Amino acid sequence: MVHLKMLSTQLSSDTLTINDLPNEILIYIFSMIDFESLLAVAKVCSRWQQLCLTPCVWDNTRLVVCMKNYVSISESIVPFVAKYLKNVKLQYFKLYSQVRTSLISYCPNLTHLEISISQVDSCIFEDLGHWPNLKFLSFRNSLIVQNSQNANGNFVYHLPFEKLKYLETLILSNFALTHSSLYSMLQCTNLVSINMEKMKNIPANFLESLLRTKQSTLRALYIYGDTLNDDIMRHVSNCRVLEVLHIMTCKILFDSSLLHLHRLKNLQSLKLRHGYFSTSALLAYFSNNTFQHLTYLSLSRCLHVTMQVAKAVRTSAPNLKELSFYLCPFIIAPDFKRAELERMFKIQLLLD
Repeated sequence: MVHLKMLSTQLSSDTLTINDLPNEILIYIFSMIDFESLLAVAKVCSRWQQLCLTPCVWDNTRLVVCMKNYVSISESIVPFVAKYLKNVKLQYFKLYSQVRTSLISYCPNLTHLEISISQVDSCIFEDLGHWPNLKFLSFRNSLIVQNSQNANGNFVYHLPFEKLKYLETLILSNFALTHSSLYSMLQCTNLVSINMEKMKNIPANFLESLLRTKQSTLRALYIYGDTLNDDIMRHVSNCRVLEVLHIMTCKILFDSSLLHLHRLKNLQSLKLRHGYFSTSALLAYFSNNTFQHLTYLSLSRCLHVTMQVAKAVRTSAPNLKELSFYLCPFIIAPDFKRAELERMFKIQLLLD
């Protein structure tokens, strides 16, 4: 309040400049700009440089590295700046070896590492040990190669979860992990959001162990459904604080699996994709439960979704903002009334 009163007084002056702002306001402004802009700001004057070195400035500042800028970025990552850097994203990238040394040498305090739509060397797994404070780790839609000459992603890797004690969010891609690596994931006691929907053939006994371990803390689970069964769905339903449940394919789940899910009262986002649940089971699930927190629902490719099911969804989930019926057979039926469905929900609908 003191600073705000001072600022109000200063505003009456015709000679007010940005340098008249108190340090706290400048620090807040600097924390909102992107990495390249922050480097430029640090060169304006000695005061701004010192303010840019305030640790909290870097809490939300993300360095995005792609093929076009990695040379200039590598030159810009100097110790006096990079040691404060916490968030790095490699995007559309193929030359991890080119920035590897800079990241390891100059960026010891990373808490967020995101590798998106990229091809990186398998040495990335070894390098994770250099960033023990990682809270967010993502390999979304990325390919891990054994070496630069071999682009075959069908390898099994060890991800050193035992060194990532503070990990909270994990997003994996379409590669496999060793048995010991999977079980070492259980040592990540802070892990509350797990995305494995690109990974297939995950052992059922590992899933059971994971769900038991995370029963009171797991908030988000994204998973491929090839190893799910009624027993595992029962373990899922015991995760009572779960807010996000996305199952990429429900082909091998039965109606009884829906009976377990009624226990999840805090769901905000639910995806039950490509399921064979009967119309009666879907009607019972949505008619007998209330989903006050649910804002996103996907029943895409579910064979037995009908207009009656849609009406039950409308009643049970009054706060929906997005709904997907993509490739559900009822929307291509001759008697389907698209306008009626759109009027019913008045939200974003994904139908085709």
